[in-house]
Amino acid sequence: MKLIYQKYQNKNMESKAYCKWYGRVVIKGTVGIEELATKMQDNCTVKRADILAVLSELGPTVRDLLQGSYRVNIPYLGNFKLGMSTLGADKPENFSVRTHVKNVHVLYQPETHMTVDGRRVNEMVKDCRLEEDTDYVNPNPKKEETGTNGGETPANGD
Repeated sequence: MKLIYQKYQNKNMESKAYCKWYGRVVIKGTVGIEELATKMQDNCTVKRADILAVLSELGPTVRDLLQGSYRVNIPYLGNFKLGMSTLGADKPENFSVRTHVKNVHVLYQPETHMTVDGRRVNEMVKDCRLEEDTDYVNPNPKKEETGTNGGETPANGD
């Protein structure tokens, strides 16, 4: 599979990057639990119904563990933990959740491994290949950078 991208131009006149061209990933759709279970069944000996039962329980279980101040590691996927953004207080006794906690959020760290040459590789983007989406209309083709052929390009520079 290839990761599809589109080129777009920065139209914000107040930006230092005004008129520069960038790429962004095209999201082709959303895959739900049913599609995940079917794909996983095709890749192993476990039946779809069993996979659905496990995946249905995964979210609530991870939530409960995260809210219990645990980091959750899911092999081949990565680590999840909760973090929070806070405002500063002048003294520890002045810090209160109601006043100083702005939000609680999920932090995700993809699984990585070290290569023989000492580089850290993110498993989620390892061997990722990019391909330009040719199904969209470029609104301003004359300002497009030259040298892009829309072909397959390694995402990690390989």
